[in-house]
Amino acid sequence: MARPTPAPLPRGLGIEIDRSVRFTDEGHVLVGGTPPRALRLPATGVGSVIRGISGARPTDLDERILARTLVEAGLAHPCPAPAALDERTRIVLIGRGGAIDPAALITTLDLIAEHHPGARPLVVGATGIAARTARARGARTVDGPTGGPGALAAALAVCDGEFLALLEAGAEPSPGWLENALGHFVDPDVAAVIPRTLAVRRPLGPSGMTVAALHALRADRGADPAPVLPWGHGHRGRGRPSPPEEHGAADPLEPVRVLVARRAAVRVSHDAGELAGTDLVWRAAEEGWSVRYEPRSRVRLPMPDGIGTYLRSRFVHAAEGGATARRYGRWATGPEMSPHGLVALLSVLGGRPVSGLVIGAAGAALTARGLTGEAGAPTLEAVRPAVVDLTSAVRAGARTARTTWWPVLAGMVVAGAAAGAGGRRRGLVRGAFLAGAVLTVPHLASWRRRRGTATVGPLGWTALAVAGDAACALGTWWGVARSGSLAPLIPRVRSPLFSTSLESPQVGAGSEGSRTKSSWGSHVSES
Repeated sequence: MARPTPAPLPRGLGIEIDRSVRFTDEGHVLVGGTPPRALRLPATGVGSVIRGISGARPTDLDERILARTLVEAGLAHPCPAPAALDERTRIVLIGRGGAIDPAALITTLDLIAEHHPGARPLVVGATGIAARTARARGARTVDGPTGGPGALAAALAVCDGEFLALLEAGAEPSPGWLENALGHFVDPDVAAVIPRTLAVRRPLGPSGMTVAALHALRADRGADPAPVLPWGHGHRGRGRPSPPEEHGAADPLEPVRVLVARRAAVRVSHDAGELAGTDLVWRAAEEGWSVRYEPRSRVRLPMPDGIGTYLRSRFVHAAEGGATARRYGRWATGPEMSPHGLVALLSVLGGRPVSGLVIGAAGAALTARGLTGEAGAPTLEAVRPAVVDLTSAVRAGARTARTTWWPVLAGMVVAGAAAGAGGRRRGLVRGAFLAGAVLTVPHLASWRRRRGTATVGPLGWTALAVAGDAACALGTWWGVARSGSLAPLIPRVRSPLFSTSLESPQVGAGSEGSRTKSSWGSHVSES
């Protein structure tokens, strides 16, 4: 089915190819993305992509349309040049509820003054010593709540700039954090940019460092750029974070604590609670805006270091899922999976791992066959993204099983242990073993990768992580009961394999004024 011609990428905006993408057939076919796509390029398109990889920014209309096509297919990401802070941008500091800590406020204001001399930040909700501290450092203060949708609404009401940079008091922005984010707004389709959030370095005890590291894992979207989409789901024509990216493993219900937004594109939902920032960017995406994640923009944030605070945050944020789904009219907000990936995972959890492997392999074969269709991707190169896609889907499903269906998996483990002690029902024992592996093995692997930040042993790390999963699952079910929406419990099944033909305009004589039907035609196969 022919698609409309995409709008060209703005002048001066470069692209970078997603690191999951591979070039095949002498560079004429790009294979990668999630779900897997194969895009055949014409000879002129190959040259354009090579120039883009080399750092050149497309200026010709054909190249800019091709660049937009790659971005919308999820095969590339915008790579803007940094933009300097000017009078169009307002920096706003808010809290997380409760009184703003003057010491934390001093840290953030001093770093802003260091990186952006002459900027006059706005502090919402500061009172007493915090207000006097802010004014002493040249900041303006505005009455209002210290956090949540009320603070966002107060900031929007008093800021007259075109762009709004929201920071929490206590944040430690790195050099270039704002310039790298502002560069994306050269594209008029961009509503907001989310910087990468890392944990503030501070001395903590062993348990405190472990809890902060676990919390940072859920907040950090990783080192790769990506579109930010509601619930982490893909939109047709928008692409998704690719399997190798850590972005796909971030908790979609984690509050957005740092944000740079186009003021005209954002609206605040007053019933969004602690997810006000998340709701803001999701609403923009639902209305057709683009929201980008920019890892070159980095901000360090204090992470919860108490076990009780950590478990409470997991419960509370998960409980917002049902209410948020009802507000958006969503009927399924669980992991986005292919049909064969979902059936394979259910078969494995049901104690039939061989059947699950067979189903998954058959589905991956169908996906690979689709990639070799219109685009003509080589068979061997089509197999890899199909297998990666299946693995990613099963991993996402297993993660949701841990954080949503934790009571069921724990019950399976207990029942299997009892059956094993009685020497009966081998199938139940096998299912219990697999359920226990889903609950624990990913956390053991996480500990092994992050031993530098995990100051406890593998058992302590895994116990805290499993406790967090249990709190998240209980919060999810509480949110379902309170809102009456079953959406957080239902996975979103991706459409079956299909192929799409993309046609791009051909520009005569290098002029933007004359457009004719493309003589080369780019083809995309989607799964």
